Amino acid sequence: MKTTLRTTILALLLLMPVLGRGEVIDRIIAIVNDDIITLNELEKHVRVEKSGRFVSVNEYLTNIKLGEKIDLFIDDLLIRQQAKKLKIQVSDKEVDAIIENIKKQYLINDAGLKEQLKKENITYEDFIVGLRTNLLRSRVLTRVISPEVIVSEKDLQAYYDTHKDEYADEEYRLQQIFVSGQRPDARTRAEAAFKRLQEGKSFESVVKEFSDDTAGAGHDGDIGFVKKSDLIPQLREGIGPLTVGIYTSVIATPYGFHILKLLEKKSGETMAFEAAKESIHEKIVQEESEKRYKDYVSKLRKASYIEVKI
Repeated sequence: MKTTLRTTILALLLLMPVLGRGEVIDRIIAIVNDDIITLNELEKHVRVEKSGRFVSVNEYLTNIKLGEKIDLFIDDLLIRQQAKKLKIQVSDKEVDAIIENIKKQYLINDAGLKEQLKKENITYEDFIVGLRTNLLRSRVLTRVISPEVIVSEKDLQAYYDTHKDEYADEEYRLQQIFVSGQRPDARTRAEAAFKRLQEGKSFESVVKEFSDDTAGAGHDGDIGFVKKSDLIPQLREGIGPLTVGIYTSVIATPYGFHILKLLEKKSGETMAFEAAKESIHEKIVQEESEKRYKDYVSKLRKASYIEVKI
């Protein structure tokens, strides 16, 4: 919600309607330069931001104090204000690309993503806003902090030598049984599916009986080839030890429960150092920029008008 400091008092009165029982619907809890923060905005921001990073929202809200939540929101708002000053923007196409990557990592489709957001009480529109804010933050870091980070050829080579597995061109053709976390009996259902497989039932028949089929797979659960690097760690680690024809145990992710069968594996050569240098440089710069982020935000705070009303 946007306003000027001159109208803050009026806005405060307008934003505090009272129900018949005397319950406050919303209230202003902070002012940051020319922006105000309401309690509802703060709660929404925390839910969207944490869901964007796939952390349990309920656990997060339970274990963090309101004051800490406000500090995080203020830091984020300062970054958004700075992005506006620097004329940094994020296109719809870029946000769509992030969403597509999320779906690849978790082997889900639009329906699976929206199911999880509904479970967390987040609208799809608010989720997009959260992703856009995270990308804006990354852009500000790149513009303001990253140029100060110096990475030598020796640093690049050292990173490559210790992370060669990240640059292996490997793809898996997978078959999946997926049980949505939206189901109240999701874990029990997934374990029952695994038991059927152990009893000798065919993977295809168990797919038809148990799978919620959220990855756009066919009736047999075949989701085609997926790059190793596109998978989240839980799924990548589960597939790692498999040989062709073998399936995993039940793997839990924020979206539900997966059982994956390796149908085919394509192993290519490891990307040469020269070809990987650019992406390695970007990664090291990003990591170092993140370390310097707190100092940068601290400077922004000192140069800003901030008033917390709790």
